[in-house]
Amino acid sequence: MRDLELKNILKVDDKEFLVSTISMHVRHSFFDGDNQKIVYETMVFEIIDDEVQYHKTIFNERYNMPDEAIAEHGAILKNPKAFFIV
Repeated sequence: MRDLELKNILKVDDKEFLVSTISMHVRHSFFDGDNQKIVYETMVFEIIDDEVQYHKTIFNERYNMPDEAIAEHGAILKNPKAFFIV
């Protein structure tokens, strides 16, 4: 599962958030094979006036395995207050 892109809009109380989980290549080449390595990242951004606040990350986590990223993405959707303060 090299390609992963999950995007959900989450409403908590009167606020909206974008929950995004993607796969991405490692951008540095300190070690042999880094350019072939894939990491997975989940980020949460607040949406204010229909604009995603990309410059202000509320939650950010990286994973080595896609299953970990998918599981945490789902956990954030089910219980966001366990992952970030609203």
